[in-house]
This record gives sequence, C-alpha cells and structure tokens, in this order.
Amino acid sequence: ITKPLRWCGMTAKMGTVLSGVFTIMATKMYLIFEEKHLGNHNCLKTGPQDSADDAINEFIICHSWKIVFYLSAFTILVSVFLLYSVYIQLYRGLMTYVIWILFYETVNIIIQVLTNTDLSPTEVRVLRWFGLVSRAFMHCFWVFYVIAYAHIIYKTQSQGNILYYNRRISMGGGEAPRRKSKIISFIHHYKD
Repeated sequence: ITKPLRWCGMTAKMGTVLSGVFTIMATKMYLIFEEKHLGNHNCLKTGPQDSADDAINEFIICHSWKIVFYLSAFTILVSVFLLYSVYIQLYRGLMTYVIWILFYETVNIIIQVLTNTDLSPTEVRVLRWFGLVSRAFMHCFWVFYVIAYAHIIYKTQSQGNILYYNRRISMGGGEAPRRKSKIISFIHHYKD
C-alpha cells in the first residue's frame, strides 16, 4: 500500500474537505460584510440608457446585494455538496465545485468593479478589495487539492471498472465458480 501524497502537510482528501469548510465560512463572512455596503444602493430611475451595456451595469449595481446573496447561498449549497461528494467519492461533484468557484469569483470581481464607487470611504474600498483578492487566492490554493483528489477518485474508479470488467470476462459464464464453491462446501460439511 502506497502512502498518500501530501502537500503542505495535508493529503488531497483532507485539503478538499478543508476547501469546503473554508468556502462555507468565507462566504458567510463575505455576506455579513457586504450586506452593509451593497444593501444600501440608491437605485433611482435615471431615465433612458445610452446603450445596452449601461442598462446591464445599472441593473447589476442596483441588484448587487440580491445577486451576491443568491450566489453566496448557492455557493454554500455547492460546498455542502462537495463535502458529500468527498464522503461518497463522486469526482463529478468535486469538479462541479471547481467550476462553480471559478464562476462565483468571476461574478464577484465584476460586482466589485461596478460597485466600487467614490461614495464609500477609501478604507472600506481597500478592505473590500483585500477581502476579495485574499478569498480568490485562497480558493486557488484549495482548488488544487480538490482537483488532485478528483483525479485520484477518477483513477481509482476507472481502474476498479477495468478490473471488474476483466474479472467478469475471465470468469466466463459466471455460474461455474459459484457452483464449484457450493459443491466444495457441501463436501466439507458432510466429510466432518
């Protein structure tokens, strides 16, 4: 039996579990912080928009808190699904998490750029950027473990399927070995 590889003192499975826990905690803290700053946007109708881009930007700015809230709630669900996928060894669940985190962070960066106005103090803007960049880098760190563990699960499952398939072929009809073992146990039972 080979010893599992470790990075930064953690196995891929342990890093994947910690990735899910980190995402749940970081998302909750992000919601608590952003509620104060995104929940108070004043969205008065400014009249007709010059372009579709302006209309989209205004929609995102006006509904940024709702967008962040629903994305974050779904992110928590995806993180719980990640933990469940680790438990049942479902590599597709792990890859779903990776794809979702990339999408989640991309949308959060877009919202950050659009809502980072001069209306909030400089310290708050700096703190928001620091939190976003820190969380994005930590997600990159943890995603490495998730991808590594998904690869391990995929290799293990594909080898298991190959072994099972080869075993079925080599056994022929499938009934003969089972009958033989029944006969041998029957003989041993009456021999005693």
